[in-house]
Amino acid sequence: MSIASGVSGVSGVSGVSGVSGVSGVSGVSGVSGVSGVSGVSGVSGVSGVGGGYSGSLSLAILTSRDGISGPYQPIAAAPAQLPANEVANLHLWGAVERVTMISGELVGSLAVAGSDESVSVYTLETAGGTATTAPSATYHPLVKLTRPTPDDFLAQTAIVHNYADLRPDRAGEILNQVGYPTEFFQPILGLRGGLHKYTLELIALVQAIASNVVLQCKHRLACIRPDRFTAQLMPLIPTPGHGALPSGHATEAHVVARTLVHLMAGKAQLPRQSELLLAQAARIAVNRTVAGVHFPADSFAGAALGLALADYLAQRAGAAGAEAKETAFNGPGIGVEDFHLSKVYDLAADAPADFGSLITRGDAVGGVTAAPLFGWLWAKAREEWADA
Repeated sequence: MSIASGVSGVSGVSGVSGVSGVSGVSGVSGVSGVSGVSGVSGVSGVSGVGGGYSGSLSLAILTSRDGISGPYQPIAAAPAQLPANEVANLHLWGAVERVTMISGELVGSLAVAGSDESVSVYTLETAGGTATTAPSATYHPLVKLTRPTPDDFLAQTAIVHNYADLRPDRAGEILNQVGYPTEFFQPILGLRGGLHKYTLELIALVQAIASNVVLQCKHRLACIRPDRFTAQLMPLIPTPGHGALPSGHATEAHVVARTLVHLMAGKAQLPRQSELLLAQAARIAVNRTVAGVHFPADSFAGAALGLALADYLAQRAGAAGAEAKETAFNGPGIGVEDFHLSKVYDLAADAPADFGSLITRGDAVGGVTAAPLFGWLWAKAREEWADA
């Protein structure tokens, strides 16, 4: 999980509110800038999007203005105001401000509720409403996660221990995936900062939303990390300061991979593109077990959550064929089941899959409405890719 603190505003079924800032969206300076969505409060870190003033530059501009501005000249007429609440205005705003606004549109429609054994994510359907009259509101179930038993986690410690044999081979990946692993999807698609700035904004956005939701689930389920079971595991990296299940990295990686599958539908694609996007997501998840900070159960839950969120967000964007399904992770009885992509995703169908009683997908989620701001960003990102 790449965000340790800074999440505000998710309480009960009152709605997930307050993704109040996204930092590190560079877009222009390259893919590396998108990996810095560092919390959800405080907007900072936009590099290469407009520059910044130093003290000496500000003083130089002051003397320059004094030299060229001259006496004040009255203005004949005020400029026309922009049309209010118009999605066409989005291209006028800064990248961080734009992502923050769109985050509010999306995260404000999600709610996390539950504790102890199970937690659920709901989507909010609203209708009507004005500046003086509240809209009507109905919550619909999206994802339910039920944690494994203590004996299940105990059984999985042996799997975590055995995965440590891969640490010499995977250490480079693990260390470079401590934050958002955006760069690991870059070579599959050929993402370029100068060509794909809206796609990079989209990736940053869905990761931030996934992080917001996953932290609320972690807090409610309060599953302890593998290193609390035995001192033998000795994680390769510092154990994050929040709960284990669901895995944030599994959630974030799968929401990105599945979102990109939806985004690229009908666009020119390289051979095996979708397969490699999902394979990369699964490898990122497994690397967290290799590192000693997650059980395979955490990855199962995270993958289920991330895939469901991706389908939900794509549907809200108006993506062709996207449909969110009510998804459940049923942890009790998982025992020594190890995580693998084939258990959560059907590559032949290019769609999330059921896996016995562990992961099930039911009816279409009700009340999924269009998100105009997000739809604008989605359309701009699709314009960056050639049609098939």
